[in-house]
Parts: sequence; structure tokens; C-alpha cells
Amino acid sequence: MTRLLAIAFALASLALLPAAAAAAEPQTSLADLEDEVMCTICGTTLQLANAPQAQQERELINELIAEGKTKEEVKDALVEEYGPEVLAVPSSEGFDLAAWIVPVAGILIALVAIALAARRWRAGRPPEAGSGGGPAIAPADEERLRADLRRYDP
Repeated sequence: MTRLLAIAFALASLALLPAAAAAAEPQTSLADLEDEVMCTICGTTLQLANAPQAQQERELINELIAEGKTKEEVKDALVEEYGPEVLAVPSSEGFDLAAWIVPVAGILIALVAIALAARRWRAGRPPEAGSGGGPAIAPADEERLRADLRRYDP
């Protein structure tokens, strides 16, 4: 009897595996893709576009989602249909890699330039009073200064 229950349990588990696999992969929706896909006519993301082309893209996305396609499969189908300019985010390979590298490199270069400029600016400033690093005062000027200061001492 226990062996029969174990077999029934194993068969039930196997029957549920496809459903569990489908549940593990999140269901794609139009809202998930609208901010990652461009209208090829407007040049804006699909969520902002109102052109007839944008509506055609939405319909294609909904058809692909109804077929059970994943987010990446839908994107691949859109690229096949409209070309790589349909994606709002450039790929991370080939020439599109420059879209990721150039801004980061520009920011790093700007930070280095600011640091060097600040260092140079600080090096050119005169030393603060009392730091002992100023130019030496001639003895005659020093005596005159002391005499003036004595006049104000009570």
C-alpha cells in the first residue's frame, strides 16, 4: 500500500513539474516591455509613443506574449522584425558597447581633471598667516611693526 502511495505521489509530482517551471519563470507583460522598447517612428519609448507604428508594435508584443514567449524572446522577435534600433537599451557587445563606456570614461576623466586642478590651485595659494612658511621680514620692517604694535598695547 505504501509503495502504491509513493508511486502515486511521484506521478503527481511529475505532472506538476511543467506548471512549476512555468510559475518559476515570470510571465511577460506589455508593461514590462514598454519602457525597454522604442517606437521606430517616434524615437521614444513605446510607453510614451502614440504613433500607429507604436500600436503595431504593441499588438505584436501582445501576440508574442499570448504565445507564451519570454521577455528576451519577445525582444529578439522585435529586433528581427524592426532592427536593433527598436531596443531602448543598447547591447553590451560590439559598437553598442561604446554607449556604456564613453559616458563612464568621460566622468572618470572629468573627476581626474577636477582633482588635478584642485591640487594645482591649492599649491599656488599663499601660506596662511602664522604657518611660518611665509617670506622673511627685513629686520627694519620687523622693528617698525613691533613699535606700532607697542603703541596699541595698554
